[in-house]
Amino acid sequence: MKILSFIPLTDSQQREIRELSDDITLEVVSPEKATKEDLTEVDAIYGWSNRLEDHAVANGHLKWIQTIRAGVDALPLDDLRKEHIVVTSGSGANAINIAEQTLAYMLMFVRKLHLSMRDQDNDLWKLDEPYDEVFNKTVVMVGAGNIGTVLGKYCKALGMKTIGMRRTAKPTENMDEMMSMDKLDEAVAKVDFIVNILPDTKATENMFNKDVFEKMNPNGIYINIGRGKTTDTSDLIKALETKQIAGAALDVFNPEPLPDDNPLWDMKNVIVTPHNAGRSPHYEERAFRIFKKNLKSMLENGEVIENVIDLQQGY
Repeated sequence: MKILSFIPLTDSQQREIRELSDDITLEVVSPEKATKEDLTEVDAIYGWSNRLEDHAVANGHLKWIQTIRAGVDALPLDDLRKEHIVVTSGSGANAINIAEQTLAYMLMFVRKLHLSMRDQDNDLWKLDEPYDEVFNKTVVMVGAGNIGTVLGKYCKALGMKTIGMRRTAKPTENMDEMMSMDKLDEAVAKVDFIVNILPDTKATENMFNKDVFEKMNPNGIYINIGRGKTTDTSDLIKALETKQIAGAALDVFNPEPLPDDNPLWDMKNVIVTPHNAGRSPHYEERAFRIFKKNLKSMLENGEVIENVIDLQQGY
């Protein structure tokens, strides 16, 4: 089995892969330096490079792509589906750090730390009343997968009620209640925090728009750590300006980077972070563990088992 890794691997990691089978041939290549010849007779790819997508899809041998990121919207999913190439994601590798950052947003809003930081920049000793707590607050996680499961655990530890939303309302770990996606309007009306963890698909584009913001609890905080295209930015700005919602914490935008003349920068009820929630020094090691687990399953059973992407749905 020939494996091409676009992800840098330590000597120890390369040794772990080769020790799985005597039949493994592993090559580690920088995406910037990779050529179509590197893809000759490759069976599996770890990572991804849009530079070589045409050659990867058409190489005739490729069976499986393991991406390092949770989102797979950068891949040519329709072409991969036609060629019956399996895609697995790195979903879960960044769950801890994204959940921690999301919890930090919530704590900043209830304790008014986002305002205190602005006051500090202006040398102001000021009480930004009223202060509150996350205790007894309700949070809905729209797209309650790996990140939502970890975030739910953190929120419950602080005495919060957790609601998860997915395509179906099947029970999910650390969720007090589950709702299907067709109940979004009902969910946003009764919660204090809405956490958008949705992927970028045709079905989720601009899902959070004027209609949804109008139905939100006016004291509610909107948090987006999913994908920028899931939110209509103009509608969000209007909802914030007219106080239809109390505030927003945003790590993803459409477009990115957020233009310097965008009103969100100067809104006191908005926290802007530069798409950094997914960053962690532990990310690549966790992603590697997912890759190794899937590779071991592929060698032993002929199929991968973790984070398999539905190429029709896009997640």
